[in-house]
Amino acid sequence: MKKILFLCLSLIFSNSISGQNHREFNRIANKAFKERDYINATIYSIKSLQVKNNFKTAVKLFERSISLANTNNLSKINRLADQAVPYKDEQSAIQMKEIYTTYNRLNQIQSELIYFPKKVKLKNKNIIAENTYDFTNEINNSKNLLNEYNNRTAENFYYEGNLILSQSDSPTKDEYRKAYRLYVKSDSYVDNYNNVNELIKKTLELGKVKIAITKKNYTNNNFNRLHDQIRDKIFERRFTKNITSILVNEVPINLQDSDPGYIKSLVQFDSEDPIIDEIFELVYINFTTNNIRVINSIPFRNSVQVKERVNDSTTTSVTKTAEGRVYELYGNARLEMNLTISDALYGNALIDEKISKYYEYKNSYIAYKGDKRALPKGYLRYSTTRPVDPNLQLQVEEKALNRIKEIIKSRYEN
Repeated sequence: MKKILFLCLSLIFSNSISGQNHREFNRIANKAFKERDYINATIYSIKSLQVKNNFKTAVKLFERSISLANTNNLSKINRLADQAVPYKDEQSAIQMKEIYTTYNRLNQIQSELIYFPKKVKLKNKNIIAENTYDFTNEINNSKNLLNEYNNRTAENFYYEGNLILSQSDSPTKDEYRKAYRLYVKSDSYVDNYNNVNELIKKTLELGKVKIAITKKNYTNNNFNRLHDQIRDKIFERRFTKNITSILVNEVPINLQDSDPGYIKSLVQFDSEDPIIDEIFELVYINFTTNNIRVINSIPFRNSVQVKERVNDSTTTSVTKTAEGRVYELYGNARLEMNLTISDALYGNALIDEKISKYYEYKNSYIAYKGDKRALPKGYLRYSTTRPVDPNLQLQVEEKALNRIKEIIKSRYEN
């Protein structure tokens, strides 16, 4: 008896899942059809019919999708082939990849048609025969062409990278970075084409800007947190290298605590292979705050008539009152700093900008006695306790950091 009960429950559960699956497949198919992805619309309508072969909605969707999937995509392939053949440049490789991918996706329909339920009643009895294709040759041919195009594209980018570096006995960092990007593109088409990975590593290292960060603080406040954030933002860039210390006559020198002029003298002393390329100098000029305080206290008193239940069958109208004050809070902070990025060897300023940022805080809260329902309109949005004051220094530092991040991104673009 228990076995029979278990079998019945299993059957019910299985039917329930099947019912959910065929509808879910059809939902996916319908969404794909609306997005003009007729391949997925066809595939998922077949999957729906494999679960429930008399699902009329899926039948209609299948018949609408399959013809569109083949005609539209075969037309797209022909258009792409006209542009991609013969090979011209990288765009040809991109187009050939699209051709190869599309043939493979069309072939997925053919794989699903093998398991198309025979009991499905189709309006057009010949629709499957009319849309049955063998794409084996097309897939193989496009794959071979794609491999050829990828090799030619990888070779072209590899050659362009070599050409940039061969035009000078001492390539600049900018030239190393350009070559790096071309070598990376070459590698993206053919893995490690002609041992390009070695050149990628080399040009990445030689293209990096070696930077020393210094700071001066003319205020009584500690800006270590902001300074650390700026340092992190600089050195998360691909082409930057943090130089924090060097050996001078076997004595370690902490560059972060050194004067920019002294760093420049060290660089000029060793100018053939500079230890530093650029000096990122931050000068904290001024920081002022007006601490957050209550700047206004506005009294209020309000009464309303509300109905209250006396017993199960009777209500009465009563007056409710709320009386209290609205407290307005205000505070602000201003930070002024100067950012100079200079060439460590020649001393000329590459960027010199005064950054002045202002943060203003406004807020309100209420304190009252009485009934909440009697509060004036709009007062429910107020907190009934004083909000926690934000750290004004952190807020204005964040504004300054946002501007410095823009400069860093522009100066040390990946």
